[in-house]
Amino acid sequence: MKPVSFYLVTDTHYFENELGAEGKAFEEYFSREQYFMKESSDILKTTFSRIAEDKETDIVIIPGDLTKNGELESHKSFIKELYALKEKGKKIYVITAGHDYGDDSFAFKNDVRISVEGADFKKLHEMYKDFGYGDALAFDEPTHSYVAQICDGVRMLAICCDSENQPKGAMDERHLLWAEEQIKKAKEDGCSMFAICHYPIIPSVPVFDLVGDTKVKEWRKIASFLADNGVELILTGHMHIQSINEFYSEKGNRLIDVCTSCLTGSPAKYRKITVDENSVLKVTSIDVEDFGCDTNGLSVQEYFDKQFERAILGKIFHALGKGKGFVKFLKNLGVKFIKSATVGTLSRLLFIKVDKNLKKKKLTELISDIGMCIFAGDQPYVEGTPEYEAVYKFLKRFSFVIKKIEPKLGKNGVKINLEEMLLNTIGNNKGFSDANAEFKLK
Repeated sequence: MKPVSFYLVTDTHYFENELGAEGKAFEEYFSREQYFMKESSDILKTTFSRIAEDKETDIVIIPGDLTKNGELESHKSFIKELYALKEKGKKIYVITAGHDYGDDSFAFKNDVRISVEGADFKKLHEMYKDFGYGDALAFDEPTHSYVAQICDGVRMLAICCDSENQPKGAMDERHLLWAEEQIKKAKEDGCSMFAICHYPIIPSVPVFDLVGDTKVKEWRKIASFLADNGVELILTGHMHIQSINEFYSEKGNRLIDVCTSCLTGSPAKYRKITVDENSVLKVTSIDVEDFGCDTNGLSVQEYFDKQFERAILGKIFHALGKGKGFVKFLKNLGVKFIKSATVGTLSRLLFIKVDKNLKKKKLTELISDIGMCIFAGDQPYVEGTPEYEAVYKFLKRFSFVIKKIEPKLGKNGVKINLEEMLLNTIGNNKGFSDANAEFKLK
């Protein structure tokens, strides 16, 4: 791949505060939300200000979920920020995604959730015409996918698979044919090409292979298509996670998927990506800096992480709170147990031994730690750590259940080893970092 350098910012989820983010309904909603709403403007301005200081790198790429939930006023304010960054010499390329249009846009005022005007999908490419769409070498109207010449000898295939009247996260045969034609044209014109897509192509962590809406549909087919057509690098978001993954097609061709976290929520990173004259890809992660908010004495990262921990447990308890009658009674018991139990309590109930230093740890703390580590990338709970051994023993205790459900989880002839999936999800065994890594490209 020819030399190029740019910033990658994903899932900005910008929200215009004048729409309303206050009251009881907002606080109840926010208790289960990973990222910040009221602070999104300050976070974005701080990040764009730092990017603007880099006079050597003039390209910024943002692959989707630009706004909180498609609010028209949020788009207008976000676009103003894009123009401000553009005036400082940056070329900006965006694609839109599911959080950028629709009729379910909302805000919060007077203790209630209210509906607000949302953006029309058909008008998004015109709204963002100065940020990729207007200068596109090719434009696919049904999906709003496009091709951009981002610098001499390098083109970007912007894949939008989260468009109106299309299955979310899918590329149909017509869309694939269009993409194939664009890749072929780039080769004919002597250009190398990489791609962006809101959805990860490769599951960010192994267990996400079993979860819908965490990657493109038929991901192995799409990954093979890109790799076999000469696209070796794709930049993604959607999952609010820091991950880098490799996939090899049956023909032996490689695809590297660099998935980056939500800018406005833990782990709150963005990336700088360079390819040098020797085709060495370098991925560098950058922390969101102090954005002027009162963090109650916490560091910026601690402030982000505290909200993420609150959201993880909030989602669990909210899910357990649903149901009626005896089911609700059992779920309430489950909530009480999770809130009060330690790892030692659970280990005694299951007749398994855990490290003595782990016994006094609250179960809620272990759950949130593992969750945050998964999304932060470089998961530390590899073989030999107390946490790994505890999860391993727990899975072994329920191996008879796991073996029964594994055949039902496998699809299209793919065999599932659930134990291995889960253990490789809590520990990074890939041999390279999810945060900062280097790869030699073709």
